[in-house]
Amino acid sequence: MSQEFKFSDPGEGLQEAEVLEIHVEEGTYVNDGDIVFTVETDKAATDIPAPFTGRVEKIHLKTGDTVRVDDVLLTYQPADEGDEEQQQSDSEQEQEQKQQAKTEKEEKEEQEKRDADTGKQKEREATKRKQEDKAEPKAKEREHQAPVPASPSTRRIARERGIDLRDVEPSGPQGRVTTEDVEAFGGESKEKASGEASSKSTTLPDFTRWGEVERQPMRSIRRVTAERMSQAWREIPHVFHQDIADVTELERFRHQYEDSAQAKGGKFTLTILVMKALVFAMKQFPRFNASLDTENQEIILKHYYNIGMAVATDRGLLVPVIRDVDRKNLIELTEAVSTTVEKARNGELRREDMEGASMTLTNPGPLGGTSLSPLINPPEVAILGLGQARLEPVVHGDLDNYEVKPRRRLPLSLGFDHRVNDGADAANFVTTLIGALEDPRSLLLKI
Repeated sequence: MSQEFKFSDPGEGLQEAEVLEIHVEEGTYVNDGDIVFTVETDKAATDIPAPFTGRVEKIHLKTGDTVRVDDVLLTYQPADEGDEEQQQSDSEQEQEQKQQAKTEKEEKEEQEKRDADTGKQKEREATKRKQEDKAEPKAKEREHQAPVPASPSTRRIARERGIDLRDVEPSGPQGRVTTEDVEAFGGESKEKASGEASSKSTTLPDFTRWGEVERQPMRSIRRVTAERMSQAWREIPHVFHQDIADVTELERFRHQYEDSAQAKGGKFTLTILVMKALVFAMKQFPRFNASLDTENQEIILKHYYNIGMAVATDRGLLVPVIRDVDRKNLIELTEAVSTTVEKARNGELRREDMEGASMTLTNPGPLGGTSLSPLINPPEVAILGLGQARLEPVVHGDLDNYEVKPRRRLPLSLGFDHRVNDGADAANFVTTLIGALEDPRSLLLKI
């Protein structure tokens, strides 16, 4: 009798993933523990092993699809215990089916190539129909009077925003409406309420009227980044405090020990020292090392110091976490950062490598730019961005007695959640951070 293999949550809080690879074909005989799929969950690649021994009957998805918890991945025919002859027969059939599938795939690709022009036209028509359907009222959902499955916190958010859960399209298992569904619906409702003109501005025109275009699917990392940044901008009242630190002496200190640190397996960068100074400032102002529990109206203060570090990769932006920055010396921190960056760029990070940050540090400075306004990474309440450290002339003294000296200056931009901290808190935090950066000897004593 056929059985279903469903997608389950390999990590806490997972809702969906993108299928990167399918390692089996219909008709393939697999053993318990064989890898059948590779998916990307919340920016981390995860292998999914088969929890059964048997023959794959049908695969219900393809590479690039988004799969949610409890979605059926494949159906299979379990193997009878001790039936070795059947397994051997299945193995022979598997080889034949693989060859047949390969031939069919090649024929299909050739047919798709011939139908490319027709396909583009159909795609445009389908997109237009989808946009029209999205604008229609969901009258059928209102007909259902039974309670909509949703958590208490989701219901509370819906009540606060005046949203009827029957109007919200569910994305959770068994038709469960999630908080993200309510928030997404709220965003759509605001656009509709702003009037017909505003609604029309969100409808994309047919760009092919003006020339050739190309559509690229938003793969997992880009899609997750888009969703999280939209969530951050929608939910968090961002405020930015910017200042400049004189890191001349800090750079001299770094260059003095750069070779010895590199000999021990790491690159001793300015980011390492900023991390240490950041932890010092967080200890003085603990509400920047926090999260906001809106449901219970509480601020959660954290007594650990894990720094999320933004890393640009070929696959997109990743934010792995450097743990226990306060407990590591500079050599240990250098090694940890170097190893983590290498893992990120090689696609070797796992889900747990990107969880548990106290605060995020992003440093696009080496690429250029004098300032930036980075978005907070929920559920954190602050983020620090670094601009490009530049050698600039600085005036010392007063109007009657002054001199100009060349100094290395580093732009700092602190983005913070105004629900948790005020402007004065941010100013004091950045001032403390600058004090640590401008006096490296004092910083060494503090760390």
